[in-house]
Amino acid sequence: MSEISCPTGIELALNKAGTQAQLAQILGVTQQSISEWLRRGWVPVDRAEEIERLTGVARLTLIKPRLRELLESQTN
Repeated sequence: MSEISCPTGIELALNKAGTQAQLAQILGVTQQSISEWLRRGWVPVDRAEEIERLTGVARLTLIKPRLRELLESQTN
């Protein structure tokens, strides 16, 4: 049985932007940065708010999972 995985926040943001090049352009970063974020599955914290504002993807889905867990545990 194959395992179904949910898209990461950066994958969702990329889908809304169109291409890696388009997302890189609107963020003012290189396409290589976008590629790296996709590879690891999260973006730097200082970019999460901007990506949320530009794409509507929630910043908590964009950040490193361990950091997300820490933030969520503080609010519960």
